[in-house]
Amino acid sequence: MKHLTRNCVALTFVAASATLGASAADAEGGWALGEKDGNSYLHTVTDAGPSVMLSCSDSVGIRATVSLNGDSIQELETASKGKARARRVALEPETTDPRSGAWGYIRTQGKLISTKSWQGKRIYNAAITGSPVSMDVFKVGEMSFGLPGVDDQFKSFATSCDATS
Repeated sequence: MKHLTRNCVALTFVAASATLGASAADAEGGWALGEKDGNSYLHTVTDAGPSVMLSCSDSVGIRATVSLNGDSIQELETASKGKARARRVALEPETTDPRSGAWGYIRTQGKLISTKSWQGKRIYNAAITGSPVSMDVFKVGEMSFGLPGVDDQFKSFATSCDATS
């Protein structure tokens, strides 16, 4: 548990640095592509409320950050740092079996950060297949949301991130 907490704290800094200096505005109904420190990321605000950011990480592969408040890139940039704690999340894209795992959770920001490679890949693949994503977050609740389909921004991210191949 001590190791997981240390990883969650490290993820807080990685997620905060990935959102700083966004070069693309949020796209209405689609993906916005940005880059920070040589790593590309995608961001979208879903119709159901949460916003989703997919980033390319050397340590995790595709990292998913889900803001339960539906924060835009600009709001994520100005968010103060918070302490990440582990939260069990059951993730169930429509096309795969449900799977549970620990995510980093920053309660003050309502933000979940993936800690395992399979977590980001499942959300990435849900965007490709067009299937909705259901998440059951321990002590927070259940939510379901759809993601925008594959567009030019998504394709650019996929070609720039080694973890997508």
